[in-house]
Amino acid sequence: MKNNSTLSESDESQIPELIKEMVQTSGKILKNDNILFLIWGYALTIGFLSHYLNEILFVPNSVHRTLKFVELILEIIAIGFTIYYFVKIKQKVISHDGLSVLFVWVAMFISLSLTNVILFSKLHKVDFTLQHPLFMVLTAFAIVITGIINRYTLIIIGGVIFAALAYACCFLVLKDQMLLEAIGWFIALVIPGHILYFKKKL
Repeated sequence: MKNNSTLSESDESQIPELIKEMVQTSGKILKNDNILFLIWGYALTIGFLSHYLNEILFVPNSVHRTLKFVELILEIIAIGFTIYYFVKIKQKVISHDGLSVLFVWVAMFISLSLTNVILFSKLHKVDFTLQHPLFMVLTAFAIVITGIINRYTLIIIGGVIFAALAYACCFLVLKDQMLLEAIGWFIALVIPGHILYFKKKL
């Protein structure tokens, strides 16, 4: 009985150290994952900004085609790197938090598709000025959940700002909505990603 009591007390004394180790491990994983925040943050920021410029600039068709090409290339790079990251780099060390975030974004993309189908079935047309703010709201939810899972306040704040920008989009034409979303991605992912990067260097 005495040995069991001693073992129990020893286990209890190790709990704070285990918790501390778990928090430190989570922090290291988040710092490693910051590359995804930066890749997607820049790809989406530049992509939506490019789309906005494509609408407002009076330039030759070749420039318009170049801007559209930039959007496409950035999306391909972001998707390709994400697949490479999870398949090659993290296949043996992916955390529970990492899987949770991955499933959150998969669920978000499915929700976007279903929202689009519902809107079309009800309106019998694609109303982009309505669709875009709704998509931003769902995206804001995914950003906030990502911040909560990773216990990173800046991403949570970025998600809240993203949601506020989604509401502001209700009063704007589509091209101006694109500008607000570009700003939203920069605040939600690029800024936190760079802060994590600099913390990793320290």
